Amino acid sequence: SQAVERRSVFYVKHNSTEKTQKSVSSSDEKPTLWLKDHDAPRIRPHFSLTKTSNFLFDLNRYRCSEPLTADCINRTVLFRAKIIGELRKRLKEPFTDGDHYQVRYGRPIEPVPSPVCRMVRANVRVLSWKEPPFTWNEIGSYLPTTPVFGNITNGSCVIVASAGSLKRSQLGAFIDEHDIVMRFNHAPTEGFEADVGSKTTIRVVNSQVVTKPEYRLLTAPLFRNVTIAAWDPGKFDQSLSEWLATPDFNLFENFKKFRSNHPQSNFHIIDPRSIWRAWTALQDLTTTPIRKNPPTSGFIGLGLLMPVCRYIDVVEYIPSTRMNGLCHYYDDELNLGCTFGAWHPLAAEKLLVYQMNSADDYSVFQQGTVRIRTDQLDRCQ
Repeated sequence: SQAVERRSVFYVKHNSTEKTQKSVSSSDEKPTLWLKDHDAPRIRPHFSLTKTSNFLFDLNRYRCSEPLTADCINRTVLFRAKIIGELRKRLKEPFTDGDHYQVRYGRPIEPVPSPVCRMVRANVRVLSWKEPPFTWNEIGSYLPTTPVFGNITNGSCVIVASAGSLKRSQLGAFIDEHDIVMRFNHAPTEGFEADVGSKTTIRVVNSQVVTKPEYRLLTAPLFRNVTIAAWDPGKFDQSLSEWLATPDFNLFENFKKFRSNHPQSNFHIIDPRSIWRAWTALQDLTTTPIRKNPPTSGFIGLGLLMPVCRYIDVVEYIPSTRMNGLCHYYDDELNLGCTFGAWHPLAAEKLLVYQMNSADDYSVFQQGTVRIRTDQLDRCQ
């Protein structure tokens, strides 16, 4: 494929010389979303901190803030090799996911198009009241008629991961300057504005956040006055009617309550078939077998954004030199499974996102931002 000139996505420098903490102690596994026996197939395994302790304790040797100097270029190259090597190692590790989602996959016979084009063809989308069974089903009467992103086309978009490495990133102003700002689940902005910004256009939430009372979907202010796109994977080849009868988590009751309480809200449900189309695209573009579990909310959100953005900045999805072992910037859970993947096919996702990246390595590994250009999608026809 034709080489792409990679360049910085930033107009200003951010301080990347912050000192790393010298010691951490691993907490007991505290799954953020999976709390009951019913959730067993979806429990996030704990990923030992000792396996990658050099990332936690020796990051200062890789950090730099002068991108044009030979020393900084060398540090960035070394860190890139560490991260990409770690992701490739995780990708090749054996796994036993079972057959909870009844995934059936066969390698495509036709040549696979470029990663961006293959992801566009996955057609990650929301459900419409105009299609069966929603034309006559009660849920259809609650599905909004407004587009997910309104009239925005060719916009500047940013995906804000919930990674712990956003702590002390000072990326808030950069994030807020985008037309569309995508966040996930219950990740807060209040109190974290300097690092993650304050603007939210859309939240992509999984069905557990919709369903479980501890996330306060119906009352929490962070779910108000923003677009919501909720997802539940169902089984790999299920029809919509089958999925409605047996969702992974029954998000429909709270969805109806929310829409009834806020009839003007832009609350959508993502087509579960398109979630597995995104998984299939990921497997098509990955030579190694990937986990037969649904992709992350971030990867699903990337698919949603592609048709409406001229570029998508993905912040702290691929680990930068700010990596600190924390699962999220807003809590204290230490678990590198959140960074390298332990249930979702996360390592494969991150390697693919880096393959689609058009930014220079300083932007990715020092400043924490990948840029995916989507302004030439007409070539995907």
